[in-house]
Amino acid sequence: MHVLSRDEALSILLVDDADDQAKAPLNEGREIVIALSEQDLRTIELSLCDVVVSMDRREFTDHMPLDVHEALRWADDLRLLRQSVFEEREAIPLSSPAVRARRIDWAAWSKVDSEASSPRTDEALFCISEDDLAVMSSAVRHATDRDPAVMNPVDGRLMTDDTVGRALRASFESMARNFYRRA
Repeated sequence: MHVLSRDEALSILLVDDADDQAKAPLNEGREIVIALSEQDLRTIELSLCDVVVSMDRREFTDHMPLDVHEALRWADDLRLLRQSVFEEREAIPLSSPAVRARRIDWAAWSKVDSEASSPRTDEALFCISEDDLAVMSSAVRHATDRDPAVMNPVDGRLMTDDTVGRALRASFESMARNFYRRA
């Protein structure tokens, strides 16, 4: 996963649209453009940390698409990414309206007045792979659902708003279902 400038996002969307017009097959290494808010990144980061602390180590690799050390590295990378992309400010409480994870497609981008074509001040554009999406979705799902067969109870949960987690998870699941569809 990496941050995109508007020009880079446009380039990816134009190539995807040209491939669609040419009826070219979708490749397995496909990446899509998404928008994430500052809160979305923080929620994923907190979810990864919660999963690492709460999940039984023997079951971790059965339920997560990466190992414990990779999950910690992901959480740290997301924190650094969030800090580099967004102005540092006091963390505000998580809220459902601030969940804005969404796929950006050519049809939305091409509309001049489209909200999708211009990220808000607390959003950024990212290019993600299917594997990246699986990591983010799985972390948020486990941190939110907290299946007692997989997750140990802990006192200091970081990702404390399950409503926000469920909203973000729904966005990720929608992206995953349509990952290999033309936008």
